[in-house]
Amino acid sequence: MDATAHVIIYGIIAVFVAGVVKGLTGFGFSLAAVPFLVLLLGPRTAIPIVIILNALTNIGLYLSVRKSADLKRIRPLIIAGIVSVPVGMILLLVLNVTVLKIIIGCTICIFALAFLLGFKRQVSNEKRGLVAAGLLSGTLNGAISTGGPPVILFLSNQGDAKQPFRANLIAYFFFLSLASVPIFFAGGLVTFTVTRYALIFFPALVLGALAGNWLLHRVPEQTFRVIALLVVMAAGVISVLSSTGLM
Repeated sequence: MDATAHVIIYGIIAVFVAGVVKGLTGFGFSLAAVPFLVLLLGPRTAIPIVIILNALTNIGLYLSVRKSADLKRIRPLIIAGIVSVPVGMILLLVLNVTVLKIIIGCTICIFALAFLLGFKRQVSNEKRGLVAAGLLSGTLNGAISTGGPPVILFLSNQGDAKQPFRANLIAYFFFLSLASVPIFFAGGLVTFTVTRYALIFFPALVLGALAGNWLLHRVPEQTFRVIALLVVMAAGVISVLSSTGLM
């Protein structure tokens, strides 16, 4: 098997599994896909691919939940996320990605584990909390295409129920991904190779998202919340292990 076929086969598998996570939870595609695609293609190819795939799938998901999303509530989150994407893209171009991923992975694991163990502290000024989560999320999205954890952890901490939690996440990532694609294009990161792989992987993403959406209606609320946090923590572990050469 040549190198290109190897990348395509393993990439399709990774994208399908990440699509199932996305369809089930409304988030987690980047968290699940980026660590594996980075191993196969390197960060400056893998991250733009994930940005494009996220944008394509978020269109369909947003149309399915738009009536349930509270856009007025999450507007500060959306604006803060979008304006901070270019900062993350600059970090991707100039910083040591390995060190960045280790720091982020460790931070994600600590917070996810804390919430799994029952730690919660309600944020009284939610607007400020949403702005802070959005700024961090947008920066991470531009740097390593994993802008989900700050938003996921914040909304989980606020005690959002499954349906509004999922709808608001999808709405946020819909607007963030639409803004991210032209920013990455302007930065010269959307190349022919990136576009080619994105088109090859897209059918696997669609099939995975459909499978995840089918599972959504068969998962209890508490189980859903645990799955969401486990996905975040697993992504942090994978990020650290892949950066240190242990996987």
